[in-house]
Amino acid sequence: MRKLLFLIIFVILHSKPIDFSLYKLDSVTPTNRPALLILSGIQGDEPGAFNATSILIKHYKILNGNVWVVPNLNQYSILKNNRGIYGDMNRKFAELSINDPEYKIIQDIKKIILDDDVVRVLHLHDGSGFYRDRYINNLLNQSRWGNCSIIDQNTLFEYDDLNININEIVNHINNNLLDNLHRYHVRNTNTAQGDIEQSKSLTYFATINKKMAFANEASKSLPLEQRVYYHLLAIEGMFKIMNIEFKKDFELNTSNIKNLINDKNMNIVINDIIELPLYNIKNSLNYFPIQKDNLRFYSNTPIIWLFEDGNNFRIKNGNKNIVYLKPFFIDFDDSLKNVSLVVDDNEVEIPIGTIIKVKDSFSVNMLPYRVNIIGYSSNKLGNSDTEAGITIKRDDLIDKFSIDKTSSKFRVEFYKKEGNIEKFSGMIIIDFQS
Repeated sequence: MRKLLFLIIFVILHSKPIDFSLYKLDSVTPTNRPALLILSGIQGDEPGAFNATSILIKHYKILNGNVWVVPNLNQYSILKNNRGIYGDMNRKFAELSINDPEYKIIQDIKKIILDDDVVRVLHLHDGSGFYRDRYINNLLNQSRWGNCSIIDQNTLFEYDDLNININEIVNHINNNLLDNLHRYHVRNTNTAQGDIEQSKSLTYFATINKKMAFANEASKSLPLEQRVYYHLLAIEGMFKIMNIEFKKDFELNTSNIKNLINDKNMNIVINDIIELPLYNIKNSLNYFPIQKDNLRFYSNTPIIWLFEDGNNFRIKNGNKNIVYLKPFFIDFDDSLKNVSLVVDDNEVEIPIGTIIKVKDSFSVNMLPYRVNIIGYSSNKLGNSDTEAGITIKRDDLIDKFSIDKTSSKFRVEFYKKEGNIEKFSGMIIIDFQS
């Protein structure tokens, strides 16, 4: 399952819809084949939903059963922090013109929903206010969608009771409330009885195709970590109903969730020759090597995305901006696989694209590539254009050239010259330990 986190994804220019990602969190030896499909990100301004699925993919292990997860159904709108750049994607499941920019995405997700292995669908959303079945005030009333669990009808073609299932999920959530204001209620839209808008939705499409479909809404009035908390409770409630056994590597509380959203180990790997740590990174990095063509990336966080934005490239975690990369365009060369260094008086060999911890000093051993230590300035080079063979301490490096806000991480770049042309061969990150 963890290998799925490292699926290589090609950078898509920020000019058209972007294909979603599908993660299959099947257990090693599943005893029950039917799969639960969990979706989020159909509307790009609902971060509680797609942060919940990101945590599910990274931090849950399915011990028995099958769970399929699409965290970023509308990736383009997530990057734009917009409900729907090309209109509300959740209103495109009844009829849709072949000329609609999102036509292919809709057809692709329909195929997954209709897959014979998929028996239940759980669709995560963030909604406004707090749903109540009668008017109490402007925040709590029947027009609000926050903190409710939704079905389109009571039963599914007379053989499965959706209402019983959704009540079990609601009870599971309500047994773990953070505040009584957050109490969940069942919302039955009775879609077939004339709810025209809901009849265009993903869950209704699943329902009329004999899939047990449910939606869970967390209130936009709540902090992000609380929204994620309630979505994860809904997911775990569904696991319980389906007898899906699992374990997670954290205790479910809002403090831990906040830390997981801002994961200290969050990274991105670009073309296998750059690993960039993203926690506490500066808002922008100048003169960053970027290849115009065949640029690709992967991350240990499913909703991390790298994309071109005007004259810059950006990295986002969901719809939250992480860093601007102000590019230095250069062709990439992948001939350099490992580099030899002396780190704190110990000689080590590490793969290109590695982050290495240094306590006192480091030096890069001589090799037939130009070494550029970003932030180092000295007269020691003489006639050489490489910074290999020089022992570097933290005080030798200029703070403003660090990649992080604590000025502890610095880039070491490698270049290969072919005739009069120089290519970028990769990067390592030196992380000075205080």
